[in-house]
Amino acid sequence: MRENNFTRDFDKLFNPRSVAVVGASNMLGKWGFNMPMNMIGGGYRGDLYMVNPREERVLGFPAYPSLKDIPAPVDLLVVAIPARKVADVLGEAAEKGICNAIVVSSNFGEVGEEGARMERQVADIASQAGISIVGPNTMGIYSKTSSLCCLGAPVFPLEGSVGFVSQSGNLGVQLMTWGYRKGVGFSRFVGSGNAANTDISDWLEYLGDDTETDTIILYIEGIKDGRRFLEVARRITPRKPVIALKAGKGRQGERAVLSHSGSLAGPFELFRGAMEQAGIIEAETTEELVDLAAAFSSLPIPRGARVGVMTLGGGWGVAAADSFDREGLELAVLPQEVIAELDKFLPSFWSHRNPVDIVGNVQRSNHFRVIDAMATCDEVDMLITMGTLLGRDFWLENMFKTSVRPFLSMLRYRTTMLPFFQLSIWKGFRESLSRRGERNPEGSGGINPGEAWQWTDTAIIRRIKRLMQQERKPIIAVAVNEGERSASFRMRNSGVFTATTPERAVRVAGKLARYSRFLAAQAKKAGA
Repeated sequence: MRENNFTRDFDKLFNPRSVAVVGASNMLGKWGFNMPMNMIGGGYRGDLYMVNPREERVLGFPAYPSLKDIPAPVDLLVVAIPARKVADVLGEAAEKGICNAIVVSSNFGEVGEEGARMERQVADIASQAGISIVGPNTMGIYSKTSSLCCLGAPVFPLEGSVGFVSQSGNLGVQLMTWGYRKGVGFSRFVGSGNAANTDISDWLEYLGDDTETDTIILYIEGIKDGRRFLEVARRITPRKPVIALKAGKGRQGERAVLSHSGSLAGPFELFRGAMEQAGIIEAETTEELVDLAAAFSSLPIPRGARVGVMTLGGGWGVAAADSFDREGLELAVLPQEVIAELDKFLPSFWSHRNPVDIVGNVQRSNHFRVIDAMATCDEVDMLITMGTLLGRDFWLENMFKTSVRPFLSMLRYRTTMLPFFQLSIWKGFRESLSRRGERNPEGSGGINPGEAWQWTDTAIIRRIKRLMQQERKPIIAVAVNEGERSASFRMRNSGVFTATTPERAVRVAGKLARYSRFLAAQAKKAGA
């Protein structure tokens, strides 16, 4: 049964014309300092009002003794004062006609019965006045459309289309930081905290109708009204992917959830089955939640589960294929005409099947021709390419290893051989130029210097984006360098999802295929 049945006005929450901070402070590190500082740093474009009866100015803004003294309407209230004083401030907010409040204050339901009593009191006052509370015990919110970084930590997300609701504010801002490195852009973020008179279903419902949000991710510890949550999710998942990480899966996790946000976590297996029926995509870990947010916000949904794999070396292909059964994927069977096409330019001993092992071929044009042939093949629903994406660290490290380091060693220990060393390098370079474009049936034939511009990540990104737009098939690139600061960091805002290992690429492909099956079942049900 739904409680707090009053009309919500979340537009004023996410697009406020004015924000008042009660408990605003000049003291570094206090919540009343952090929240307005991050709003200023994030570029919030509305009016800011500081409330502190002991200060004349806070952060350069005039300070007001109370909410009642602010000589203008307030759309959003931020409360950063001790828990025992929050109820009185909400009473003032009701008189001023404020309909949304972010209650940062902690020491409520998460600490025991007395805190729970105060939380119920705050919830009752707010609900009777028609005030929606974010929190208490929250890290705050973010909204792209108003450049509102009303957060307790200096996190300024990339702008994008992912809406994020987290029942842990600390974990939420950390995941947005990881998302920044991975290229995940956010439309909204809500750290729901103890959810005094709001529920995760309220935020899910809003994001489902939000035109700025195309993908929704959730970190869930407990749900007040599971039936309503699943009903809301069922309405949204046929239109937008909803990805959830459920905490409190085990006995010890349940206890940790209760002490953290005061939520009660139910039997996980029962909840997992209900999520699957509602079309919610489950993330197993925080790392996977970020991967799936990046993938679903940048990749088209595949038509099926048949995957083509291109790999620079055989081991990666085996590692990827090993995960296929677990993820419900199929290795696509390549038709004879595709094999014949690849045979024209790959060495004679290439795999002649999927995964396509190009056996260390370093002709960049051949990488592109393999990707083109597989992406345009009707028997392939999505493609994983391993060894084409390099990243800046690859070039820096390998330039030193293959060129600078040998040269320095020759200079130091073999000075009499240095002219012959230089001559050999020059001879090899000239030979590579003269043989460019030739097919070598016995091997890769060496790097073609004329293809140097194609060995940039920009070149492969453009190729992948063009093919995804043309074929409407997801293409997942696995970077040569594992580190987030390498290839994936350069992918920010590129519209291309990159995985750091073959297994993570397959995991994402499996979730895409699962969502594709769900959409197909929904379409069949609608047409019946």
